[in-house]
Amino acid sequence: MKVLLFGRNPATVSRVTAALSAAGLAADGVASEEAALSRLGVVDALVLGAGVVGPLRERVTAAAVRHGVIWVQGPHILPSRDALEYVRAEILPLLAERRAHEGRHQR
Repeated sequence: MKVLLFGRNPATVSRVTAALSAAGLAADGVASEEAALSRLGVVDALVLGAGVVGPLRERVTAAAVRHGVIWVQGPHILPSRDALEYVRAEILPLLAERRAHEGRHQR
């Protein structure tokens, strides 16, 4: 699965993107709306950081839906938390749930 992480903090984006890759996903991370929007046509899933809120979130998720990309929003990750554990405990279950939900609605 190709995953795009869009977060507001470049350091966190880098840490979590590396953890997504370590968890076996083809992952890329961006910290700007323009970069996120430009990559939606080539990914399967969009992971939003906790800081992507309000009108920004609305614009990006609407674009994801138009591209047929599933999206989830991860909870805040503390700097001291292990990023791979965070991905395994928080992000992968959200992605699995969303994929299952989307699969049921496409039949």
